[in-house]
Amino acid sequence: MKQQKKGNNGQRLNAMGWLSLLQVILLLVSIFVLSCKRENLDYTFDYRPNPDAEKASNIRLVNLSENAQLIANGDSLTNFFVPPQRSGYIPPEELTPPGTRYFPKDGRLGQSWTVPQDLFQTDGTVRLRTTFVPIPNKTIASHDVEFTVHDSYNTPKDYYLLINHESRVQKPDRLVEVPRSVTAPARPDHFKIRIINFAKKLMPTSAMEDITGPITLAYADGTPVGNSTTKIASDTWSDYVELPYGTYQFKLLTDDGRQIPAVGHTYYNTIDRFNSTMEMGGGAISRMSSGQTYAPVQTFQPGGIYTIVVHPKEFTWTTGTDDIRELQNGFQIIADISEPLNRTYAQIQLANAISGQDVVLQTKGQVTAATGYGKASNYLRVVGGQQHIVIETASGQALAAIDTELQPGQNYTAWLYMDQDKKAKALVAANNLAGTVYTGKEGAGNNATIDRVRSSYMFNFRFLNFCAALPYATFTNGEGRPFGTGSMDSGVNMAPGVLNILQPYTSLLYSASNDVGGPYQFMAYSSLPTRIPGDWLEQVKPMSSMQLVANPKLYTAVGRKVPLHEPGVYSIAVIGDLKSTSETRKAKFMVVKHTK
Repeated sequence: MKQQKKGNNGQRLNAMGWLSLLQVILLLVSIFVLSCKRENLDYTFDYRPNPDAEKASNIRLVNLSENAQLIANGDSLTNFFVPPQRSGYIPPEELTPPGTRYFPKDGRLGQSWTVPQDLFQTDGTVRLRTTFVPIPNKTIASHDVEFTVHDSYNTPKDYYLLINHESRVQKPDRLVEVPRSVTAPARPDHFKIRIINFAKKLMPTSAMEDITGPITLAYADGTPVGNSTTKIASDTWSDYVELPYGTYQFKLLTDDGRQIPAVGHTYYNTIDRFNSTMEMGGGAISRMSSGQTYAPVQTFQPGGIYTIVVHPKEFTWTTGTDDIRELQNGFQIIADISEPLNRTYAQIQLANAISGQDVVLQTKGQVTAATGYGKASNYLRVVGGQQHIVIETASGQALAAIDTELQPGQNYTAWLYMDQDKKAKALVAANNLAGTVYTGKEGAGNNATIDRVRSSYMFNFRFLNFCAALPYATFTNGEGRPFGTGSMDSGVNMAPGVLNILQPYTSLLYSASNDVGGPYQFMAYSSLPTRIPGDWLEQVKPMSSMQLVANPKLYTAVGRKVPLHEPGVYSIAVIGDLKSTSETRKAKFMVVKHTK
C-alpha cells in the first residue's frame, strides 16, 4: 500500500513538473508573439513624396530666351501645350495651358526657376534641354539648348539662357554660367545689387538704335552708383555693391550717356526706334516721343540681393500705320534670393519750411545733415517703434519735438514749419512709395479694392500748406483746374500743417507726358470750402513741371529733348511769408522727391 501511494505521488509530481514546463513554454511563446505583434503595429509604409528631396538646390535657370519647354534627364517637366488651331468658338479650358508638377501655374519654363534637388542623379548632375513647341503659322527662331549642370553646394550658380539664333542677333550666346551671391549684406539695413551686360549687336537690317558696349548703373538723375558698376563691358558682370535700402529708379547708361530702356508692360515698351524713348499716341492721335526712357521705380528691401541684366528683348515701334515687333537691348531686375520682408527698419527725413535756419533731426542717436530752408535731408534708417524725434538748429537749440511710432517698412518725412502763433512745429507724414492710388470718389463704405491701381512708373503728388497766413490752399494746373478733382480733391482746401489722409495723392497718368502744349504748371490759390479754386496767389510764382526733372543735362548731353517731368513720388508744399518780398522769405513752392 505504501509503495502504491508513493508511486501515485511520484506520478503527480511528474505531472506537475510537465505542467509547469508547459506553462513556461506557453509564456515564452506569448511574449514572443506579442513582441512581434507590437513591432508590426509600429511599422508602416509612407508613400508620400519626400519634401526634402524637392527642396531647391543652388542651381538656377534664368530664361531670357524663346524656349519655354524643359526636359530633365530625358523626362518632360513642362506641358508642351499647343492651343487648338481650329476656327470658331473654343472653350476657355481648351486654351488654358495645364500645369505640371514642377510648373504648376501654366506648365511652362518661366523667367527664373531653381532646380530642385530630386532631379540630380547619383553623380550629382542633371541633364537639361530647353526647347520650344512649334506652333502653326508662327515662326520661332531659336535653337534647342542641351547642357549638364553639377550641384554646387558652396557656390550658387545661375545659367542664363539667351536669345540664341543667328538670324536675330549677331554672335549669339546660347548659355552663360554666372556665379550668384546669396550672402546677406554686411549691414542689415542695406541691399546688394550688380549688373550683367548681355547686350548684343542687332542684325544689320534692324531699325533700332545701337545701344551696345560698356554700361553704367546710375541713379534717376544720372549719377553713377559707384566704380564697381561703371563701364561694365559686354558679356561680363560687375561685383555686387551695397546700398541703403529704399525706393530707387535705377537707370542704365551707355558709354556715351544714352539711357537703355527697361523691359516692362506693353504700354511702356512702345518706343521710338531712333532713341528708345517711350512713344505716346495711337489711333487718331499721332505718335510722338515722350522724351522718357522707361525704367521702373522699385523698393529694394533690406537684406535683398538683386541683379540687373541687359539683354535683347522684343519692343514695339510703329511706322504710323503698322506696329512692328523687333529686338532691342533692354534691362530687367531679378531678385537673386526671395525678397526679405522688412519687419525692422523705417526711413525718416527732415524737410525744413522755416526760413533763416539750418536745422537737423535727431532720433535714436542718429542725426541728419544740416538742412537749409526749402530743402530736405537724406533719409535716416531707424529701427521701427516708438520714437522721440527732436529738431534743432545746427548749433543745438531745440526747436520742436514729437513722440510718434514709426512702422517698419514705412517712409516718413518730418516737416518743420511755423504755426500761426510763430511757434515751430513738427508734422510727421507717411509717404506712400508703393505706387498705389485710389481711382474713385469716396463711396458708401463698400469694397473699393477694384478701384485701386498700382504702377511702377508713377507720377504721384502730395500737396501741403505751410503758410500760416493762408487758411486754405488749393493747388491747380495752369488753367486754374484743381489737381485731384478726379481722385477726391487731394489738393483742395489744404489747411496749414494738416495732412489729407482720406486721399493723400494726386496721380497723373503717363499720358500727361504729352508735350504738345509745353510744360504744365502748378499754381496756388487762396480758397474757401465754398469757393474753389478761389483767388490766385500772385506772389507765389507758378512752378513748371520741368522742375520735376532732376538733371536736364542727362538728356541734353546726348542730344535728346528734356521731358515734361520725371516719374516718382513728390511732396509739393507752399511755404514762406505771403507778405514778404525778400527772396529768402517770400512764399514759394517747395518740392521734395521721395524716390531716388
